Amino acid sequence: MTTTSTVTTTAVAPKRPLYPIGIPAKFSSDGVVQRFPGNTTLCHVPADSPIQPGLNAVHASLSSHPVLSKLIHLLPKDSWHMTVVDGVRDTECEPGMWPPGMEKQPLEECTKEFSQRLRQLGPELEKEGLAPPYKMRVRGFDPAVVGIGLEIEGATAEEEKRMRRLRDRLADILGFRAPNHETYGFHISMAYLMRHIDGENRELLNEVFAQHLPALQREFDLGPVEFCTFENMYAFARLFYLGE
Repeated sequence: MTTTSTVTTTAVAPKRPLYPIGIPAKFSSDGVVQRFPGNTTLCHVPADSPIQPGLNAVHASLSSHPVLSKLIHLLPKDSWHMTVVDGVRDTECEPGMWPPGMEKQPLEECTKEFSQRLRQLGPELEKEGLAPPYKMRVRGFDPAVVGIGLEIEGATAEEEKRMRRLRDRLADILGFRAPNHETYGFHISMAYLMRHIDGENRELLNEVFAQHLPALQREFDLGPVEFCTFENMYAFARLFYLGE
């Protein structure tokens, strides 16, 4: 007689990293901005945008909060933007994150190549129905796992489709689509988390969100796409507007 024993295994959830994503690559664990060079296509939030007062109010609440202010790193207001398509980052050369065959190319050379391609594309955007303004709306605050910011989308279903076509067009002209290309969500980042926010601190953060969301849930326009370079997460220097 033989007996069969059944072994039950319990899946073990992967251990959460000590720090949120972004540390230590973009910020040190004590909040010092780090060098993280790259290039990107984006639209800065205009100074006269109807969402600026709401953004300023959130910034003020977080910067003065006795608890939350110690757990986050607020970004400069003039850095607020919506990324259209990420370019490349000097330190991220894994497959899918750079155009094939360009992974070992110096960043400056890659930026020059991207500039030439994007300047050729710029005049075509209007012909293809992809020219600005881009009409957006705020959906809500993002989950605040990596940072604090707003989730945004096209103001209508058609405008969202147009923004997705714009992303596809830019990605194809740059020569690659990142692994998250299809699932990427438009957003405006305001801060990075220096520590995970859980429990009572998460409740405090939710209170801030609830206080400010009504003033932010509105439509707004973004202007031309900018091709930018950056040395860190503080500033995105415009090289040119697409189509200029």
